[in-house]
Amino acid sequence: MEPQDDPRFLKGIDEFNRQLFFECHETLEELWLEERGEDRKFYQAIIQIAAGYYKLQQGVPVGAVKLWRTGLDKLAPYEPFFYGINVESLLHTVRGHLTQLEADPQKAAAAIDTPTIALIC
Repeated sequence: MEPQDDPRFLKGIDEFNRQLFFECHETLEELWLEERGEDRKFYQAIIQIAAGYYKLQQGVPVGAVKLWRTGLDKLAPYEPFFYGINVESLLHTVRGHLTQLEADPQKAAAAIDTPTIALIC
């Protein structure tokens, strides 16, 4: 079964898009733990980005910055599209949020609109 056909993958993306970042982390972690190949880093990247938005929701912008940096580094090799996800678009959005947060953590934390993950299946 391809990952984009796995109900857990689709559930995790749906949770991300509904801003249920903790739940997204938990759901995709199941896939990450099962994966033994190079795609493991892809799952880890999405998990870290979701966890960064969760930290932002919790009022911990420093945690968001750290998680986004590591998630972005892991996700970059999967551009432009991977498993039906528009990786390029997600990277662009998260990089913009990272720049905003680094420039002015308090102001940016209140103004950041969370992204959605576009599935192209």
